Amino acid sequence: MFTWILEYFIPFIILISVIVFVHEWGHFWVARRNKVKVEHFAIGFGPELFGFSDRQGTRWAFHLVPLGGYVKMLGDADASSATADDAIITKLTEEERQQTLHAKTPWQRIQVAAGGPLANFVFAIVAMIALFAVFGKPITPPVIGFVDPAGVGAKHGLQENDRIIEINNEQIRYFEDLLPFIRSGKHDALSIKVERNNKQVHLDIPLTIKGETQKVKVLGIKPHASQEYEKLPISTAIQTAFSTFWKMCKTIVVGLAELVTGQRKGDELGGILSIGDMAKQSAESGIAGMLWFMIIMSINLGLINLFPIPVLDGGQMLMSAIEWVIGKPISEKVQKYVFGSGFVIVISLMLYSTWNDIIRFNVIQKICSIFQIIRGWLPL
Repeated sequence: MFTWILEYFIPFIILISVIVFVHEWGHFWVARRNKVKVEHFAIGFGPELFGFSDRQGTRWAFHLVPLGGYVKMLGDADASSATADDAIITKLTEEERQQTLHAKTPWQRIQVAAGGPLANFVFAIVAMIALFAVFGKPITPPVIGFVDPAGVGAKHGLQENDRIIEINNEQIRYFEDLLPFIRSGKHDALSIKVERNNKQVHLDIPLTIKGETQKVKVLGIKPHASQEYEKLPISTAIQTAFSTFWKMCKTIVVGLAELVTGQRKGDELGGILSIGDMAKQSAESGIAGMLWFMIIMSINLGLINLFPIPVLDGGQMLMSAIEWVIGKPISEKVQKYVFGSGFVIVISLMLYSTWNDIIRFNVIQKICSIFQIIRGWLPL
């Protein structure tokens, strides 16, 4: 148990807390610039562990459950800042009321909601520039580390430790170079040349399943865990950081769209355990690996929060935009219904991804093994 805490839990807490802090600080900074009073800046949920209050009256605190965070502003009904608490608002003076988020214009509220994702994006780009210039750009060699026995790749001959050299007569330098061939929809089949046991092997893999019109979007392979770095000059690092940021955003959005439309399997979604596993692997790779993990998670957190789902930042931006267009506040009844439905969507996705993790990491089997061990210690 102690080893598990050191390998998974601590790296997860540290790295995720940094990303959450960046996100919430973005909301906090923009709120302060719009003269909104921030009452609570929290990392985690549940009971407070420790914290302090600044001169502006904001409580900065770490909480027991380190799975996120929030910025609670004056007059908010809850940590999401989605709706106002009328019981609190009515007790405020006019001057205090003007310091609430809900007294601000729709455009100001859109700015505050967008502050979190934008902070994540700025952090990711700046961190990438530093990483590429100091340690180098992370590259994944085109070496297969895992092959799904039920996947298309395995059925047509791909094996673990195969090094992919060419696809359709085009040279492959990195594992990421495979994606355009699979996801673009332009190719009906892949002519793949791999290096296996110092010999070159040629494989033909169809991307259209016989009798179906829908094309395969995954080969059922994952890269080898090893990662290499290519150090870049500062000018190149800046340019590459922006282009890499754009490519990563595009890949994430396209991947999620394919999950929604059923083009990719839902079991690819990962939850807390998957993130913890990634945090462990990144910690093993040193400072460069941890920084790269934070970059990936920061971009993911920023993008997901921009989706127009109520309770997420994008949902609040959409609601404020609608209010701006129609020229009057949306009724509280509609707001509660909309944000309630958004909460159900988010919780459902969290439960689904957690269930995927339970299956992926054989959690049930491990729990049963622990109970058997405990049972063996008990006197008969």
